[in-house]
Amino acid sequence: MTSKQPNEQADIAMRVKIAAFYKFVDIEDPTILQGQLRQLCERLGVRGTILIAREGINATLSAAEAEVDALIDELRSDSRFADLQVKFSAATGHPFQRLKVKIKPEIVTFGVPGARPSDATGHLVAPENWNALISEPDVVVIDTRNDYEVEIGTFEGARNPQTRSFGEFRDYVAAEFAADPSQKIAMFCTGGIRCEKASAYLIAQGFLNVYQLHGGILNYLEKIPSQQSLWRGECFVFDERVALEHGVRQGRHRLCDECGRPCQPASDGAEENCCAACKDAHATALDKRARPSVE
Repeated sequence: MTSKQPNEQADIAMRVKIAAFYKFVDIEDPTILQGQLRQLCERLGVRGTILIAREGINATLSAAEAEVDALIDELRSDSRFADLQVKFSAATGHPFQRLKVKIKPEIVTFGVPGARPSDATGHLVAPENWNALISEPDVVVIDTRNDYEVEIGTFEGARNPQTRSFGEFRDYVAAEFAADPSQKIAMFCTGGIRCEKASAYLIAQGFLNVYQLHGGILNYLEKIPSQQSLWRGECFVFDERVALEHGVRQGRHRLCDECGRPCQPASDGAEENCCAACKDAHATALDKRARPSVE
């Protein structure tokens, strides 16, 4: 067998395809599905993370285009995933180092057993209709993501609940909206999964007018031209790409070398990535060390 030349290897790297998907569906025995998916992914050379729970499946995976397509075809041959919706994007190399197939209590951690998206969720709003909805004066637009995600990008006029984890979202709802369950609420998140849980929770709490962006921010960035967009900034993603912009292209943000939060790369060309908070902390520490001691 002949070895691949450098140019051919580079061409293969350009063809890496990324698939992101989830589905809330009853999984009777997650352990069986875990073994089947691990074996399939290893055979196809797929990397990434798959989370499996009794409530469903949540995954972001990467491989060469043919292998990703084969994986999705195999999944859809299972009646539980026949209508699986997948968001595809491309990268110049694997955004994942290895394959992880894990069993979890929930495919997205919320901590409320009664929040079952397989029973009921909010009204799905297509990206093409999202701008009109969130521009209505009586609609409250809520970003259900964590504060560090909101900091680098969100929709114009959206509220930031300032949560450190998704589990805190229910406390935000209780504090802000419990007195008015008729309030018209439009929610969004990265790919839609957190909104599924959040809207199921709101409906279970008696809220009547709950809407969610179908396919999340990534679907919006893929389908809505930047000239018509109400999105501002970049969208954080949980892999080595860090953030995406319109067209689902890789953005400029990197992870801070100190705290791991997203930050803009240094404008002076320095190799280190450091967020504003860590820079301020360093400056304060240096200032304290520079001050003369008082006895």
